Amino acid sequence: MFAGRLQLVSIHSKSFDVSKLVQLCKELNIAAEHESNMSVAMIVRTIINHVPPIFGHQTFAQVAANYGGGGKSFKASMKHLDDGLRNIADAHLHMPIRASESLPTPQQVNFHQDLDVLLGEIVRILR
Repeated sequence: MFAGRLQLVSIHSKSFDVSKLVQLCKELNIAAEHESNMSVAMIVRTIINHVPPIFGHQTFAQVAANYGGGGKSFKASMKHLDDGLRNIADAHLHMPIRASESLPTPQQVNFHQDLDVLLGEIVRILR
């Protein structure tokens, strides 16, 4: 379970409605619990596409490259999330059917630590 979701529930920001983010985290937890690895990749991809305005940016790549409020460690985690997750998710989301498939494993879609760092920073900003 992503601990950040529990903290997000209590946020009442005047600038951003986090209800969609909370729901995405809830569904992510369900998908991860049931080893629905394609869904995990899709949901985390959706989350990183959803949150950039909180950081004052339009894209997550801009957040990963330019957001300085979280320090060097935050930036490294976001770069890993952006580069690693995007490549893995895109490989499964945009590949047409083939004669033989390779399905994502839980290890391939496990970006739990980086996502928790992201959610923690969102809580810090909006609190």
